Amino acid sequence: MTESSAQADGGLRIAPPHGKAASAAPFGVAEAYAWCGRLARSHYENFTVASWLMPRAMRPHMHAIYAYARMADDFADEDRNLVRLDEWERQLDAAYAGVPEHPVFVALADTVRKFEIPRQPFADLLRAFRSDVNFSGFETLDDLLGYARYSANPVGRLVLYLFGYRDVERQRLSDLVCSGLQLANFWQDVAIDFGKGRIYFPRRDMARFGVTPEAIGAGAVDERFVALMRHEIGVARSMLRDGAELACVVDGRLRRDVLMFAGGGLRILRAIERIGYDVFALAPNSASAITWRSDGTLSVGALRTEKIAARRADAAALERDYARCAEVTRRASSNFYYAFMLLPREKRRALHAVYAFCRFIDDIADDESVANPSAMLARWREELGNVYAGSPKRPISRALADNVRRFNIPRRHFEEVIDGVEMDLTRRRYETFAELERYCHHVASAVGLICIEIFGYREPSTRIYAEKLGLAFQLTNILRDVREDAARERIYLPLEDLRRFGVAETDILVSARTPEFRALMAFEAERARSLYREAEEALSDADRPSMIAAEGMRVIYSAILDEIVRSDYRVFEQRFSLSSARKLALVARVWSRARLGGGANWVRWRSKQRTSS
Repeated sequence: MTESSAQADGGLRIAPPHGKAASAAPFGVAEAYAWCGRLARSHYENFTVASWLMPRAMRPHMHAIYAYARMADDFADEDRNLVRLDEWERQLDAAYAGVPEHPVFVALADTVRKFEIPRQPFADLLRAFRSDVNFSGFETLDDLLGYARYSANPVGRLVLYLFGYRDVERQRLSDLVCSGLQLANFWQDVAIDFGKGRIYFPRRDMARFGVTPEAIGAGAVDERFVALMRHEIGVARSMLRDGAELACVVDGRLRRDVLMFAGGGLRILRAIERIGYDVFALAPNSASAITWRSDGTLSVGALRTEKIAARRADAAALERDYARCAEVTRRASSNFYYAFMLLPREKRRALHAVYAFCRFIDDIADDESVANPSAMLARWREELGNVYAGSPKRPISRALADNVRRFNIPRRHFEEVIDGVEMDLTRRRYETFAELERYCHHVASAVGLICIEIFGYREPSTRIYAEKLGLAFQLTNILRDVREDAARERIYLPLEDLRRFGVAETDILVSARTPEFRALMAFEAERARSLYREAEEALSDADRPSMIAAEGMRVIYSAILDEIVRSDYRVFEQRFSLSSARKLALVARVWSRARLGGGANWVRWRSKQRTSS
């Protein structure tokens, strides 16, 4: 604690958990408020600075809340005393029972009664202080924000109660400001906290940017530490900016404080950036050098200007994310890239994001440099959760998140894609076509089902079209990639079919293009063609115009299959692909047929595309 025990305890002995507090003298309500005011004035803190801007009648209640939190924090930070925290909670219960003992709780009981404040925010603060005593760090950002939920957010909610605000939306905005300010304080106090044996950076973020506890202890401000700080500051800044909207929905008495807290947090972040993120250079007692004073407040106008600038910056960042997805699709020489050219910009961008996500997932199973592909897939599965929670962390998944919201794409289809890639980690053979079909559904048909949500469709049969077309595409890929797959000890052709045509597994592994192998390939090629026909039959006239990109992919993949057949299945000698010029010619033919041969259907399709874009 920062004062002598007698003074800090207000003349009352903090008893053991099962004992009673001995009263030196009864405290009246006025005396109790005065005691809390003296404690508040003896500390230089943002909370107490802000309280002076409040109406005079409100200040004693702010001081009571502050005194409660300040003393409990001291028990945790300086005394590291769970016994005292337990006794503090017993005193809280006594206050809510109408029999307060300590001057803090005499004042607090009066405040709680006048403003009908529930017990939970006070209890949440104690939960956070207990975790400080047994500090173990945080694995993820969500874990850290979970801590802020108890250590910071209750203070903002308590202030809202003082002003009569009890609604969920204002509490949400207040939580953003409080959590954002807590993060800002953590990032300016990295060196100070390390000296106390605490690192608040999420361990997963440290691993992602390559920052170790030893590097923090050494005060190393290298490019890895700077990248980590930029990331964490970006999170805090976004929360403060979004939460500052609270100033627009509270009255003038509270607006100044909201703007001061949010503006102060933003000022801290800007100051950290100005010193090149070298928070280790700050002396232990110099935190106030980059914290904020009353001249660090925002105005409502400045807030709106910051929000507009932030939206523009976010839009520019999203454009860069989309550009990266398009580059991934183009660089992969994907057959999809050319078919996507048939679509309007919004849908084309959405499909680039989907392709890039699926490409990264698929490469995990084939990239021999990946030390632990299962763990990496688990991280991508977690990132998919972030996509659907609206908090993606990676450039590709940020673009993807923009589109799962726009086009209402079911999450299960992306989960199926990850499931399919996981199958590649454990299976290298498929006994029957039914087993292979299940694999193909995960890695190909599921992608088709994602795509038709972006294309737009009305008839349920279009889902069958997507499933059959996905199977046909994947089977075409399997026939084309027999040699590459064999080099990885994989044989996707069903083993029952190998036995039927007298082909040994070793024939494929050693690239033997025997008559039996050619007969097997002819059988599988006809199976693929049958799937292409079934897909065409399932596509209704009503949905055919909106599937123009899928039809572009169909003609490209069908042409690759034709090349394989015409070569007499020389898949061991060459890898079959089409030139960019031929792909463009094929998709141009699809486009011209739709436009010139579709008549009214084409007119309706173009009208629909312009409307949806």
